[in-house]
Amino acid sequence: MKSRLKNLYNYLIENNKHNIDGWHEAYREFCGKVGQIRERINEGEGLSQNDEEFLKQLLYEKNNGIASRGQSVLSDENFQLFIKNEDFLFALEKFILDPNKETFRNFGDVWSAQGKTNNPVLVNRVAAACTLEVSTTVDSGKFNQIFSWLINEGIIPEYPPDEDPDWFSKNNYLLKFIKDEFVDELRSQKTDEFYLSMFVWLLYENLLSPFSLKKQIVKYGAPGTGKTYQARQQTSLLFDIWKEEFAPSSNFTHESQIELIQFHTSFSYEDFMEGLRPILDSNGVAQLTLQNGIFKEFCLKAGKWEIDFYGLGLKKDWGKITIAELLDYKEELPGTHWEYIFEISDSSRLVSDAVPPFFFIIDEVNRAELSRVFGELMYCLEYRGVKGSVKTQYANLNTKQTGMLPTDQGHRFFIPTNLYLIGTMNTVDRSVEIFDFALRRRFRWEEVPPDTALLRYHLNQYCKSWAPLADNLEQLNTEITKEPLLGSDYQIGHAYLMNLEYSRSLTVVEVRQRVWDDCIRPLLQEYLRGTGKEDQLIGSFGNVFGV
Repeated sequence: MKSRLKNLYNYLIENNKHNIDGWHEAYREFCGKVGQIRERINEGEGLSQNDEEFLKQLLYEKNNGIASRGQSVLSDENFQLFIKNEDFLFALEKFILDPNKETFRNFGDVWSAQGKTNNPVLVNRVAAACTLEVSTTVDSGKFNQIFSWLINEGIIPEYPPDEDPDWFSKNNYLLKFIKDEFVDELRSQKTDEFYLSMFVWLLYENLLSPFSLKKQIVKYGAPGTGKTYQARQQTSLLFDIWKEEFAPSSNFTHESQIELIQFHTSFSYEDFMEGLRPILDSNGVAQLTLQNGIFKEFCLKAGKWEIDFYGLGLKKDWGKITIAELLDYKEELPGTHWEYIFEISDSSRLVSDAVPPFFFIIDEVNRAELSRVFGELMYCLEYRGVKGSVKTQYANLNTKQTGMLPTDQGHRFFIPTNLYLIGTMNTVDRSVEIFDFALRRRFRWEEVPPDTALLRYHLNQYCKSWAPLADNLEQLNTEITKEPLLGSDYQIGHAYLMNLEYSRSLTVVEVRQRVWDDCIRPLLQEYLRGTGKEDQLIGSFGNVFGV
């Protein structure tokens, strides 16, 4: 499995550095600050209230360059109590000097005693800043998910039962294994310990979240945050990982596995699933004929393995049958789409894992009348595969050409288990309330905020003198979020500043003014139209942006 680990690293790190190098640089920089503090403590100069700026970044800030604090919150009152408490600072000094399991536990105990509450994510984040023997995946629940996945996949050995099951010990175990696997790359400086630590989080984010945990997700947020672009990138990554593992020599491509459509107000069930459409017969006369919609056609394409398996009439579960168990039925599965599966060397693998993933992306998913478009698919979204098959509104009109699953009760429809349904939506265009609770709970909701770190990296590569625009955008979005008339849904996405076609000879002051005039001010004017505060707020926002 060593090669699989390195393939995952190449996909998640090497091919993604344009997205993560800003994080990598911030990580290195803050760990460098911790190193300077360690030297001071060694020289006898302890931590004090004079180190408030450093301590604030280490303990308090939402994102300190290493990891986000997530839902964990440290109140300003508790923060002030911490940095004034000698016992707390002494425990922190001990951990910074010698970050091991004992000093970590002691620090966590003192945190709980002084803060009167447990903040494990924040405590773990301190550990990630003080030692590269733990990863940046500071949420123990998320870490345990990817840790178990790596073991279950056989990528890392089983965790010794006599070892402590805590977050710190498991991280030590995992990071040691990864560093041993990448020892040559570390020596040649093709990678470093920061990237290997970040690798664990990217494994979680891309392999367990969102695709392996939920096959229906909605990416939502302000306009211009790259939701559709991100969906395409993530599906491409997941497809590449699948192909490398199961079908490296096949002719499958990401483009052959993906369909992207955009919803609009007149989009209907007939467009999406099936409906009667006029077709000219041989005499040139229009006849109403049942035609499959775009989603049903895609499901037919993605579900052909499950349909063939159903036709065998076996009393076995599609999700549990192995390649070895299907070998006896090879002659009854003659389609060329089965050939690569029977060539996989490890026949103990599940057939359901070996079939390729298919991705259906719906842009502007909230712009259609969703209950009308999805119809009886509500059931199929919750119960995937043949077991969740239903009779559609036009089931009785289906033929061998249009039907999906022929049964004794007529043709039925199902959503294949290898199909990922991804919706994107701008929350300012139409309320998320268009999703009723029944539909909402069938999707995983993933907010995509403006990414100023990505913008900063892009500007540094494109025209370094324009890099301060990333800070300007961050400051502007902070003010927009605070404004009661707007809020976080109305933030300005980083994409508005990603592809600037101005001459690179322009100064950052000139570009800032042009971006404001061409993109940002007109957008804010639309958001504030009719509020009576357009001029006042736009002037205020302009000052914050720096124009």
